[in-house]
Amino acid sequence: MISYINGAFIDSTAAAIPVNDLGLQRGYGVFDFLRVKGSQPLFLQQHIDRLYRSLEYMRLQLPHRKEELITIIQSLIDQNQLPHSGIRITVTGGASPDGYTPVEPHLIIVQQAIPEPPDTMLTLPYQLVTHHYRRQLPEVKTTDYLMAIWLQPWIKEQGAQDVLYHADGWVSECPRSNFFMITQENVLITPKEGMLKGVTRANILSVAGEIMQVEERPVSLEDIRNAKEAFVSSSTKRIIPVTGIDNLFNQHYDNDSIVKRLFQSLVELELQF
Repeated sequence: MISYINGAFIDSTAAAIPVNDLGLQRGYGVFDFLRVKGSQPLFLQQHIDRLYRSLEYMRLQLPHRKEELITIIQSLIDQNQLPHSGIRITVTGGASPDGYTPVEPHLIIVQQAIPEPPDTMLTLPYQLVTHHYRRQLPEVKTTDYLMAIWLQPWIKEQGAQDVLYHADGWVSECPRSNFFMITQENVLITPKEGMLKGVTRANILSVAGEIMQVEERPVSLEDIRNAKEAFVSSSTKRIIPVTGIDNLFNQHYDNDSIVKRLFQSLVELELQF
């Protein structure tokens, strides 16, 4: 496999960054991740736009324009020739001489084989447990996943698949996915602030707006108690229906579920690439 690091394509086994890199020393960095079907990166422009928003917020600046970065990514895809894969773009604070001050960033782009998501919606049990927590700089896709990883043993002990963060009863996000619920009146609701706005989230809001009422607004744990359906979304998951959340919510899904219609609309959107 070939990776791209700081201006050069290189065998992934030989890839390296300095030990005084701020991403390693202090966890200071941002990243983005996108799926690739054959040679076609999905929703690439949206991912690049979000990456550059994260960079601006974190006061990091690449020497590449967006168009140049897209060319680099496409070249990497062409060299590796994977049937289905993921691209991870990581930008760190660089090799800081004092271990604290960001300098020229390190740019790392890696490609890896990943399973292709099914074109039919999964209906296996998918349980969430809630935890009181809000990420630092939640609107930015940083490399900081400390809490999410630390909670993994506890999540498994609860028999759950993931954790849903909330602050004082107001829901924000899961560590790697956005959260949605559908009310008894068939209104799609998702949190508006205090979380990372995913690319898949944006695409869901777009396709959902054609078939139902959509609201971006605060979502409470009490709202979830009264929900008709709920699901999470991400670039790799597309949409996964949530079957349970603590003792607040339990649901099963069938061919008449609204979430299935949204899933099918999202798959159709991907087919345009």
